[in-house]
Amino acid sequence: MEAELLDLIYGAVAAPERWADVLVGVSDHLGALGGMLAYVPPRGSKLPATQILGRLPEEPSAIFRAHYPWNPWTEAVTKVPFGKAVSANSLVEPGSIHKTAFYADVLAPWGHEDILDINYRGFAVDGSVGGFGFCISGRGTDQVAQRVRLLDRLSPHLCRALDASLLLGSRTDGQRQLSAILDLMPNAALLLDRHGRIMQTNTAAEELLRGSDGIAFDADGSLQLTSALPGERQALSRALKDALVVASGLGTALAEPVRVSRPSGAAPLLVVAVPLPLPSSPFLELAAQARVVVVIVDPAAKSRAMVSAIQAAYGLTAAEARVALLLASGVAGAQIPATLGVSPATIKTHLRHCFEKTGTHSQLELSRLFAMFPPTDVAGR
Repeated sequence: MEAELLDLIYGAVAAPERWADVLVGVSDHLGALGGMLAYVPPRGSKLPATQILGRLPEEPSAIFRAHYPWNPWTEAVTKVPFGKAVSANSLVEPGSIHKTAFYADVLAPWGHEDILDINYRGFAVDGSVGGFGFCISGRGTDQVAQRVRLLDRLSPHLCRALDASLLLGSRTDGQRQLSAILDLMPNAALLLDRHGRIMQTNTAAEELLRGSDGIAFDADGSLQLTSALPGERQALSRALKDALVVASGLGTALAEPVRVSRPSGAAPLLVVAVPLPLPSSPFLELAAQARVVVVIVDPAAKSRAMVSAIQAAYGLTAAEARVALLLASGVAGAQIPATLGVSPATIKTHLRHCFEKTGTHSQLELSRLFAMFPPTDVAGR
């Protein structure tokens, strides 16, 4: 029975949604009504108490979280050594729990007379407390000592599995956060592993690589140039290798940015390889971890992003935004029709709309308003 239970416990490491099943399995092993994994924040905190329930009803649990996270049992458990299984009733004066509103509102209606607790070290931070709890009915209290011994045997496994589950979960959440951060970057960005292979890209990088205009995926998952200029190909290879050497702790010379021509004739790309800090453990170096971040600046994409930003901020059309940005970059109003290839009357209409939507009254005011935006080739030349 314990072997199957251990499989269940350690199976929750990589599948945290299975902790409720673990609580049910341990409850059955102990003869308990049900179990919980609970976290109680410090007194005075605005954070709510958190629970995972295994066969325990939600109603009393909600009352506990809302009104009684700090109760006589919670107070007593804070003084118990981490990882040691105990009976909560054994920690307080006999019968005293029956005199509390906590007992009347949460325990008595559901026949809970005791809880077998494990104080979990990982939840004891800055005055918080938490761990595993298994509810015992009145009929089960005559065998509490035996049940505590059973739980004490499982305690190291429960705590180790929870340690690993939280660590793995934090890494998974960190990966999701990293993905979100990469996608917020205005430029194309890629993460390379210690072999120089691409591990992750943001949306801008995926679009850029898919176009194969100057830079693309190689067959083995690394970067390659689609430009025919051998000097640029060698420069990119050297820059990536230099960054990987620094990332491995074997060098200090940072790679120079690499200019990459594009077969389409569009403005060249600028590729910058930045080494990331060394892992905290040499064993982590063997795992699939990002070692270098590669940022690819695409002037054309920057122009499109700038126009989009202006449109979103002031409700301008794309054409109106281009006119405003050209003024801000120093192009004289009389030169804009030729720059964009449209008639002076069209530019005059665009300017009138720009004035109305931005609250400006002259070309000078309009250019000053957008002077905060860096110069960009909005004409697409």
